[in-house]
Amino acid sequence: MMNFKSVIILILIIAALIVPVSAHGVHVTTNESTIIIADNSTAKLARSVVDEMGVNVTVYKYPSAESVTHELEHALTDPNKKILAVAYTDTVQQFINQHPEVSNRILVAEINKNSIQQGLTKLNVSGATSSGFLTPLLSGLLIGLVFGLAIGAVWMKRKLV
Repeated sequence: MMNFKSVIILILIIAALIVPVSAHGVHVTTNESTIIIADNSTAKLARSVVDEMGVNVTVYKYPSAESVTHELEHALTDPNKKILAVAYTDTVQQFINQHPEVSNRILVAEINKNSIQQGLTKLNVSGATSSGFLTPLLSGLLIGLVFGLAIGAVWMKRKLV
């Protein structure tokens, strides 16, 4: 019986220590379907426009044109990905010229408030729909309840036999 408890405890410890793995070039989440490509000089303005509009858009500061190109390549395989570029506009425009099929999902905006707002409007970005902390909490409670009931049933069955 002690061996069974040790295995269960070991499994729980391993499950608790598992961390999400983010591999280069792999986008695991779909929450960030709309992003703004910015750099150090444009990120603050883009973030303020996003906050003012109340839309669910993530602003990323990219360090180089190569990383921007890498991000743009994800839009080729993900039809839900929408990108507004306020930085590295030459790189983005060159990518759009090479891949015209994504021209309705990748837009270039000038570095001003009105242009960013118009770009987000053209991408049909909806308002912020984040449910915050409640959804992950309820999901975790439900998963914990199911696992707890299953482990409890197995444990009680072993005690009765």
